[in-house]
Amino acid sequence: MKQKLLLVFIGLFMITTCLMAQQKAVSGRVSSATGEGLGNVTVTVQGTTRSTQTTADGSFSIQAAPGEVLVFRAIGSEEKKQTVGDGSVYNISLMSTEEALDEVVVTAFGIKQQTKSLGFAVQGVSAKELTESNQPNVVNALQGKVAGVQVTNSGGAPGASANIMIRGGSSLSENNQPLFVVDGIPVDNTTPVAQGGLSAGAAPASNRGVDINPEDIESMTVLKGPAAAALYGIRAAGGAIVITTKKGVSGQGRVTYGNTFSVDNVNKLPELQNQYVQGVNGVFDPESYLSWGPAAESGDYQIYDNIDGYFKTAFSQNHDFSASGGSDKTKYYASASVLDQNGIVDHFDFGRKSFRLNAEHKVFDNLKFGANMNYVNSDRTYFAQGSKNGIMGVFFWPRNVDMTDYINPDDGTQNMLSSGSDGAMDNPYWTINKNAKTNDVNRFLAVGDVSYDPFSWLNLTYRLGTDYYTETFQSVTTPTSQASESGYLVRSGTNNQITTSTFLATAKKDFDDFGFTFTAGHNLEMMDRKTTTVSATNFIEPDFVSINNSNMEDRTSVVRSSRRRIVGVFGDLNMNWKNMVFLNFRGRNDWSSTLPVSDNSFFYPSISTSFILTDLYKEISGSSSTGILDYAKLRGAWAQVGKDAPPHKLATLLGTSINNFTINPRGFISSIADYYGNPTLKPEFTNSYELGLDLRFFQGRLGLDFAAYKSKTEDQILGTRVPPSAGAFLAYLNGGSIENKGIEAVLNTQPIRKDDFRWSFDVNFTANRSKVLDLPGSLDRVELSDAWVVDDAAQGAAFLNGTLFGINGRTWKTNGEGQYLLTNAGLPQVVTTLSQIGDRNPNWLAGVTNTFDYKGFGLSFMWDFRQGGDVFNSTAFAMVKAGTSPLTLDRGTTVIPGVIESTGQVNTTAANLDQNYYETLFASQGANFVEDGSWVRLRYVSLTYNAKSFARQLKLNNLQFTFTGRNLLLFTDYSGVDPEVSGSGAGVGGSGSFGFDNLGLPATRGFDLGLRFSF
Repeated sequence: MKQKLLLVFIGLFMITTCLMAQQKAVSGRVSSATGEGLGNVTVTVQGTTRSTQTTADGSFSIQAAPGEVLVFRAIGSEEKKQTVGDGSVYNISLMSTEEALDEVVVTAFGIKQQTKSLGFAVQGVSAKELTESNQPNVVNALQGKVAGVQVTNSGGAPGASANIMIRGGSSLSENNQPLFVVDGIPVDNTTPVAQGGLSAGAAPASNRGVDINPEDIESMTVLKGPAAAALYGIRAAGGAIVITTKKGVSGQGRVTYGNTFSVDNVNKLPELQNQYVQGVNGVFDPESYLSWGPAAESGDYQIYDNIDGYFKTAFSQNHDFSASGGSDKTKYYASASVLDQNGIVDHFDFGRKSFRLNAEHKVFDNLKFGANMNYVNSDRTYFAQGSKNGIMGVFFWPRNVDMTDYINPDDGTQNMLSSGSDGAMDNPYWTINKNAKTNDVNRFLAVGDVSYDPFSWLNLTYRLGTDYYTETFQSVTTPTSQASESGYLVRSGTNNQITTSTFLATAKKDFDDFGFTFTAGHNLEMMDRKTTTVSATNFIEPDFVSINNSNMEDRTSVVRSSRRRIVGVFGDLNMNWKNMVFLNFRGRNDWSSTLPVSDNSFFYPSISTSFILTDLYKEISGSSSTGILDYAKLRGAWAQVGKDAPPHKLATLLGTSINNFTINPRGFISSIADYYGNPTLKPEFTNSYELGLDLRFFQGRLGLDFAAYKSKTEDQILGTRVPPSAGAFLAYLNGGSIENKGIEAVLNTQPIRKDDFRWSFDVNFTANRSKVLDLPGSLDRVELSDAWVVDDAAQGAAFLNGTLFGINGRTWKTNGEGQYLLTNAGLPQVVTTLSQIGDRNPNWLAGVTNTFDYKGFGLSFMWDFRQGGDVFNSTAFAMVKAGTSPLTLDRGTTVIPGVIESTGQVNTTAANLDQNYYETLFASQGANFVEDGSWVRLRYVSLTYNAKSFARQLKLNNLQFTFTGRNLLLFTDYSGVDPEVSGSGAGVGGSGSFGFDNLGLPATRGFDLGLRFSF
C-alpha cells in the first residue's frame, strides 16, 4: 500500500513538474489608446488562480504556458484576451468599454479589496494624479483630488508644512490629521509646533510627509471614516492615507530618468501706503521703523521700492532615476531622486535626497519574501514667521528708508530701527543673512514581510517595519540683533522611531453562492522620541557660532523623551452572496501604555454592508440589462473607534533642568510645570454613521458617488488651561463632545471617449460642519495658545454649541440696534471680553479637473473652489500698528457715526484718527481684520507630449515632455496675499492655525519644464 501511495505521489509530482516546466515568464506593457501606460490593470491566466496587476507605467509579468490565455481587465476599459505563444513579451492596448469593471483598492494592512464589496467610503488617487501638479510635498498633491479632504498649505516657503484633515476635526486640542501608512506600516507625518525652545509659531517646521518622494508612489487610497480606518487602531481616528510604492516586474528591465526645472515668483503682495514716511505722531523720526511721520510730499523724502528688491525669482531642479525588473522568482525596484528647491527670498531653500529599494523573492509558489528600504535626507534653511521676523520687517520698513543699507561698514554691526516702546526690529536683510534657522533630517524606513499559503484557502503574513529619523535644528541670533544684543544660539537634536509588528491570518472559502473571508491579526506599535535642546547666550567671540562660545552660566540644556506602546488584536469578517450583497464585521481591542494600567484596554467594533442593486435587479427579474444605468451600489456603515491619551499625561511632570529652566510642550522656556497629570484618564470614542450611493451610467461615461455621514466624539481627552498661579499651564481631563456631519460627492464623466481623443471631467465636492456639543465644567470655549495673535487681537478657539474652528477676539461696543457706542470724545469703544468673531470652517470645497488626451498630447487642469471660511488677516493687523497699511491713510478728524453712550445722543463730535487711535483702538478690535476666505483658483495646468515616433528612433520605450503651471490664477475678495494660510504651521492640534495669515512668506506662482524617458 505504501509503495502504491508513493508511486501515485511520484506520478503527481512528475505531472506537476512537467506542467510547471512548460510555464514561462510572460511580460509586457498595457497602454491606453493614447499610448499612456495603464496601472492597476488586472492580468489573469484564464481558468487558473494566477493573476497580477500592472504597475503605474503599465508593466506586468506573470507565469503562463504556451496555449494559455491572458485576460486583461480594467475599470473603464474593455476586457481583452491574449493567447500565449512562443514569444515572451506582449504589449496590449485597451480601448474603452461599454461596461466598466469594479476597481481594486488597498485598505487596512495592505489588504486588497474590490470597491463594490466595501460598505464605507474610500477614494483612490493614481500616480499620475499625484504627480501632474508637480508638488514636492505629497500632501499638497491631494488638494482638490479627494472629496472629504481639506488640505491647507502653510505658505510659499520651500519645504513648508501642509495640514490635512478628513471629514473635519474630532479633537479639541490634539492631532486631527490622518494616519499615513506606507507599504503596510504607519509612518510619521508630525509637524513640530516649535523647535529648540522657540516660542510657538516662531519657526514653522516641515511636516514629515515631505520626505516621501511622489515619484515612488504607485497608488494611494484615502480611508475616510472610522469604518474604513478602524483596523489601524488608535492613530487612525482621523482617517488614513494608505500609500503603496512601486514594485518591480519580471522580464526585461526598465530604466527611467526624469528631470524637472522650475521657476517660481511671488504670486501677490499686500498693498502698502506710500503717502507717509517714518516717524511718530506725525513727526519725522529717522530712528523709527514706524510710518506715523509726516506726509511724504511735505518734505524732500525719497521713496524706495524695498519689496521688489527683496523678493527674487527662484529656480529649482528635481532629478529622479529608477530601475526595475527581475525574473519569475525575484523582482526589484530601485530609485534615487534629488530635489533642490530654492525660495523667493535669498538663503531660503529646501533639499531632499531619496534612495529606495523594493525587492521581493518567491521561494516557492506559496512562500514569498519582501523587503522595502528607503533612505531620505532633507535639509532646510529658513527664518522665523510672525512677530519681528524678516517678512514683518519687509512690510513694516518705512518707504523712505533704503532697506539694503543694513550693515554698519565700520564695525559690521546692524543698522536697526526702533519703535520706542516696542523695541527695535531687525532689518530683513540682516535676518536672512545673519539669523538663519536650519533643519536637517536623516530618515530610514524599512519593511520586511513574509507571506505563506499553507493551504489554498489560507494565507499567513508577517510584517515588521520601522520608521527612524534624526532631526537636527539650529537657530542663530547674531550679536546686535533685536532679540539678543550679545548673541543667542539654540541647537536641538531629535531621535524618533516607530516600530511596527503585524501578523495576519486570512482564510477564504466559498460555499455555493456564499463567500467568506476572515482575517485575524495582531499588531504591536512602539513609539520612542527623544529631544535634547542646548542653548547659549552672550557669545565670547561675536562671529563664532558654537555652544562652546559662551560661559557655562550662559548655557541651558534640556532633555525630553516620550514613549508609547500600543498592542492590538483584531478581526475582520467579510461575507457575500453571489458577489451582490456584502456584509462586513470588524472589531479591534487595544491596550495602550498612555492609559491607567487598570483601565488601558478598550474594544471598538464596526459593521458595514453594500448591495449591488443592478446585479440584484438582474437576479430577481431575469433581465440582462438595466438600461442606461450600468451599475448601482448602496452602502452603509456604523463604526466606533477609540483613542488613547497623549504620552505621559497620567502624572504631573516634575522634570529636570539646568540653570532653572524647563521647556513646556508648546516650546516656551519657563520655570513652572508643564501640566497637571490625571491618573483617571480614559479613552475617548467616536461613533460614526455613513450612507453612500454609487451610480454609473451610459456605458461608464458618467459616474456619481454620493456619501452622507455623521460622527460624534465623546469623552475628549483635553488639555485645558489653568491659572499660572496653579504652577502649571494645563490640566488634562476627560470632557467635551464634537459632532461632525457632512456630505461628499464625486462626479466622473467622459463626455468624449474615442480611440484617439478623450475628455474626462471630474468633480470632488465636500461640505462639513464641526460643532462643539459639550465642554467640561463651566467652559464655554477652548482657546489655542499656538494660534494666538499678539495683544490678544485674535485667537483660534472652539466654542460651545458653535464651531470647532472659531476665531476668538474683540468687537466694537454697540447697542441693540447695532449702532456704535462712543465716548464723549466721539471715539468708538472696544468690548473688553472676547467673543467669536469668525468661523474658519469653509461652507464647501470643490475640485474640478479636466483632462484631454489626443494622440500623443495630454492636457489637464484643475480649478479649486472654496466658499466661505473666515481668515484673520494678522498681516494687515500688524501693518496697521506700524502705519504702513492703506487702512491708516485716513489720518485727520472725522465724525464717526454712532451714539454717545453716556447721553444716548447722536454723535456730532469729530474724532482725531491719529496714531493712538489706530494702534490702541482700531487694531485691538480683531473683527476689523476678519475677512471672507472664499476663492476660485486655477490650481495647476499640465501639458504633456509623448513623442512615440521620436522615442522609437532613439530606441527608447517612451519619451515624454511636460509643461506645468502652478497657482496661475486666484480670484478672491481677500485683501491679503492668499487666503490659503496656516499661521503656525500644520503642527497645531485641535482647530489648528489654518485661517491665520500671520506674516508668512507669500505664496508663489510657478512654471515647470520636464523631461522623462525610459529604456
